[in-house]
Amino acid sequence: MKKSFLILLPLFLLSGCASYRVRPLPELSISGAHSPFVHNNAVNFAYRVFDRSDCKKYLDRDVISKGYQPIHLTIVNSSNRSVAFSRRNLSLETVDSYVVADTVQTNTVGRVVGYGAAALIMWPFVIPAIVDGVGSAKANERLAMDFLGKSLQDQVIEPNESINGLVFVPIELFKSSFKVTLSDIETSKRIVLASGQHNSAVQSL
Repeated sequence: MKKSFLILLPLFLLSGCASYRVRPLPELSISGAHSPFVHNNAVNFAYRVFDRSDCKKYLDRDVISKGYQPIHLTIVNSSNRSVAFSRRNLSLETVDSYVVADTVQTNTVGRVVGYGAAALIMWPFVIPAIVDGVGSAKANERLAMDFLGKSLQDQVIEPNESINGLVFVPIELFKSSFKVTLSDIETSKRIVLASGQHNSAVQSL
């Protein structure tokens, strides 16, 4: 009996562990600004390269250890022009949020198989297997939706509006220096925002 308990102890510890905590992603403050729209006729840019603590806080998973570097971007359009943002115009290669989410999701099949093995020894494990399998699936769904919601998508930034979110860069392709290129919707003028020492940049239109 003692031997069986030691074998099953890790499975007891698994029970109820499948979860995902959603935490909102705040906008980054623009350096030197008391309000996000303080720079007239300009596009303002702030960024933060996530560390593992940021990942756990805002993504509830250490995505860096899985090979992806999140970068938090806030872009504020204080001009009277509409500008377009596209991930393709970031100087770093990025991947879709669902790719990262799939990498860090809870292994539902593995957990259920583990419980199934225990059920062969002790029938009460049949119920935890079902409950935990459902819980893992729901946690994975919340994770995927949250990653998508926090990821920047191609979009137009209207005058006096801002966008805020994450991009995911494969670790092996990440560089601390990078550029974000926007374009004026009407004139196609390029607005280049470069990363720098103070984690922010301003470009006038």
